[in-house]
Amino acid sequence: MLLTAFVWLMATMSEDSDHVLTVRVEWGGYDAARYVVSQADTVLPVSVNTNTFQALSFRRTLNNKPYRLQAKTDTVLKVNSLWLDDIVKQVGLSGVKAISSPVETLGIKFTERQSKAYLPVLRNVEFHYAGQRGLSGTPLVEPDTVWLYGDSASLARIPSVYTADTVVRYVSDSGWYSLALEPVWEQYRGVRPSVDSLRVFLPVGKFVEKTVTVNVKPRCENAGSQLRVIPERVSVTLWTPVEDYDHLTADQVEAVVVYTPDVKEKELPVLITRFPGNMRIKHISPSSLQYVVIKKQ
Repeated sequence: MLLTAFVWLMATMSEDSDHVLTVRVEWGGYDAARYVVSQADTVLPVSVNTNTFQALSFRRTLNNKPYRLQAKTDTVLKVNSLWLDDIVKQVGLSGVKAISSPVETLGIKFTERQSKAYLPVLRNVEFHYAGQRGLSGTPLVEPDTVWLYGDSASLARIPSVYTADTVVRYVSDSGWYSLALEPVWEQYRGVRPSVDSLRVFLPVGKFVEKTVTVNVKPRCENAGSQLRVIPERVSVTLWTPVEDYDHLTADQVEAVVVYTPDVKEKELPVLITRFPGNMRIKHISPSSLQYVVIKKQ
């Protein structure tokens, strides 16, 4: 009798019948920093036509593998046969002959957090260029705005968003570089950023030295006096992009020496107050000048 009962049980379990299963639903694709899920359907009951052995296997599969849906805003999806077939393929319910669900729709609703926009600041970032390479143009920063999401009291206490201490070495070619943001928002519960890093494009070029001789402009801030400097000309060496080497002329560079009544030094430093923005000062010779203050008659 036991053998007969066992054979009957096995035969019964091998026959196809309807089994109710529960599919777990996971939603993704939305901006979790910006939105809070206020309501979401996270389970979908389905009826599958299969044998009991497969039904038990499907239950184990469904416990470990959710069905994933994408939603960027409030979404309502209609449950239809094509969609149910997709569940079978994605979750891996091979062998299902028929599937249906008493549920007509699945949906998700969001609540938007309070937000504040910040202009990200490149701070404490050093780029070390290889060889005679250097920055040749204006860097591009993406994104140009960082949003912080959270309660208004916390956002009001965060004055700025800036990059973490970073050193990028051996920069030799133009390209994009990733810079982490200092996570200042972590000091406040529930505050999240739209991004946690920036992308910076550095236009890099080859630089060479070029020296020009410039007349020094003496400036005396002592009323009724004139300033003379010795010598009256200095050599200024600049790092110049290769393509601009022939375009650099002495009249693009301005050297100034300033005297104020409180000066005690015997020499005054040479200040370069104007030069092309895509070039860099390497050295000035001489870098300081003797001077004479002459009172006007």
